[in-house]
Amino acid sequence: MARRWGASVVLLTVTSVAGGAMYWPAGEATGSAGAGGSVAAGVPATVSATAAGDLEPISPALVRRRVEAAGTQAPSSVLGTALRPTALAVPEPRTVVEPIAAARGAASTGLAARFRRYLAGRPGHVSVAMYDAVAGTTAVYTDPAVAGYETASSVKLDILTALVQRAGASGRLTAREQALARRMISVSDNAAASALWADVGGAPAMNAFFARLGMHATTAGPGGKWGLTRTTGADQLAVLRALSYPGTLSAAGRAVVSGLLKTVIPAQRWGLTGGVPAGVRVELKNGWLPRTSGWVITSLAHVRGAGRDYVMAVYTKNGPTMRSGITTVQGLSALAWQAARASAAVG
Repeated sequence: MARRWGASVVLLTVTSVAGGAMYWPAGEATGSAGAGGSVAAGVPATVSATAAGDLEPISPALVRRRVEAAGTQAPSSVLGTALRPTALAVPEPRTVVEPIAAARGAASTGLAARFRRYLAGRPGHVSVAMYDAVAGTTAVYTDPAVAGYETASSVKLDILTALVQRAGASGRLTAREQALARRMISVSDNAAASALWADVGGAPAMNAFFARLGMHATTAGPGGKWGLTRTTGADQLAVLRALSYPGTLSAAGRAVVSGLLKTVIPAQRWGLTGGVPAGVRVELKNGWLPRTSGWVITSLAHVRGAGRDYVMAVYTKNGPTMRSGITTVQGLSALAWQAARASAAVG
């Protein structure tokens, strides 16, 4: 679909493959969502917007205003795949340490303090947690000014974990599940995620899964809106620990997840790779979701190599741009790498 405003043309493209989720609320008209296609209310989709000619990306808020001005109703939240959207005005956050029982292990107050100092100069709101398996310590830091952090597509790793746990000791997925899981993880396919979300039992089953892992601050997105699941960094450490270390999943199940995470395409390998040297293994799943209040950027990872072994979760929201959110995650990642304890066995 192309609309002309003034002297510029903005192209809006809707697809079903992206690293985040956009939802047309039931209260808004369905309408045309692209060349010859319609998107039903409540169905996840992806909208990217670029100005024709110079390919300059525009903000989701501007997309909405311009589409509405042109007479076509737009969704409340729009997923833009561009890395440099127009900035939105976002107030500076207030941050404090968050005590969450799910963050097992001795507290690492030094790293939490470094997170706090770094985030004092960053826009938006952030929840971050890191468990260092070598040191046996956990660092948690969050901004309580908002009630819960949207997962965007990082919840796809939660879906996969629930699916593999359901498979039992073998961890074996059916051929259909394996195909869907690969699309969901490697290219962050939304349609595949919706199918697997339904397969595991939707929000009720996912809430039960979160409860089993002790994730009391996590609530599954309602009505099939898995990208609007709300969580905290500390809660997501439970998922990452289940995937990375013995205890919750079988070795076979963990191998299935690890194999799928290795297929994440290069274009989506940002965030918790920041500050990590080449040659160190980083298995990660990211998410991104622009909303009217600003960008949601999320990143989950297991980092191991050069004697270090840790898992980390970062959730940001209300950021001015996608790039700003990614920069925040990368900065936290660099701090974690520097603070992680190396095994004495490494020279």
